[in-house]
Amino acid sequence: MQYQYFVFNGINSLDMGVVMLKAPPIIKPEKRVKEIKIEGRNGVLHEDTGVYENYTKEIECILLDKNRINEVYAWLNGYGEVIFSSEKDFVYRAFIKNQIPINNILLNINDFLIQFDVYPLKYSVNKTDDFLVITEDTEIYNKGTEKSEPVITVYGSGDITLFVNDNEYVLEGIEDYITIDSSNMEVYKDSVELNSQNNKYKSRDFPVFNIGFNSISFSRNVSKIEIEPEWRWI
Repeated sequence: MQYQYFVFNGINSLDMGVVMLKAPPIIKPEKRVKEIKIEGRNGVLHEDTGVYENYTKEIECILLDKNRINEVYAWLNGYGEVIFSSEKDFVYRAFIKNQIPINNILLNINDFLIQFDVYPLKYSVNKTDDFLVITEDTEIYNKGTEKSEPVITVYGSGDITLFVNDNEYVLEGIEDYITIDSSNMEVYKDSVELNSQNNKYKSRDFPVFNIGFNSISFSRNVSKIEIEPEWRWI
């Protein structure tokens, strides 16, 4: 018999003696919409903000060995990445928000419920395969269903200009390399905590990759660019 499972923070539930009884449904996240009421006009207008709300994925599980309860509690705690066996190609960013009471249903078999508060977009599980190294002007293809917010490391020195589609991103006084993290809106060398470089980033917005093809080019003092594209799906 092949059990259903999930992977939370790199640990397979089956390795913890936890079986997922039923895969959670695939849910289209709710859009964050502003309702606008106009005096003297029937109904309401809706303004699409372009972003989505978190939602809950709920799974029912059984624990095959009640002696591992404390170990399971320590594992199923807080924030992390989760992959469900029903969607092996995607990873969700999630927070476990419920208390997880474990009920004894049979001798040495216990059932419980996990509620994952998930970020509305899911990501590619194949980060290694998606990783890109670029040494010349090129086009890349966003295979997701939403714009992506990449992590881009630019190798070069001096004042650098990066072009993504029709947008220009300017970096000044670079030494060896610098990383642009579009999702977190941070610029750093090695890590935000150790070496923030936000003062060297002279553009208002951060790079995004549209759905489909995207052009990338850069100034001559750039030797290469490494990209974690962070493809996303609703």
